[in-house]
Amino acid sequence: MSQLKFLLDEDTSRALLKALRSSKPAPDVLRVGELGAPPRGTKDPQVLLAAEAAGRCLISRDRKSMKRHLRDHFAAGRHTCGVVLTKGRFGLRRYVNDILLIWQVMTTDEWVDRTDYIPY
Repeated sequence: MSQLKFLLDEDTSRALLKALRSSKPAPDVLRVGELGAPPRGTKDPQVLLAAEAAGRCLISRDRKSMKRHLRDHFAAGRHTCGVVLTKGRFGLRRYVNDILLIWQVMTTDEWVDRTDYIPY
């Protein structure tokens, strides 16, 4: 059992990335467009494939189309290391706290093929 690693979709704010990285302790988090992550402009189906290959839980604001892409991803026999979809317009701290909670109390095994919405 190991701790989750995250990949932030490029539709997430840079402020979220910065807040997660500045927490103590901080989770392993990359954002699309960074070194080691898919390049900016990568389409959602390829982002899902990249997150799966890298063993990262994907965090995205793209609730509408991501659900469709997830259905296609699973229908093709693929898996995820988890997908977290953000809902509503809540303050940054609320999203950070929920992501940190997930990271601190859950393992990668518990997130295989799981999709959840935050804030809780």
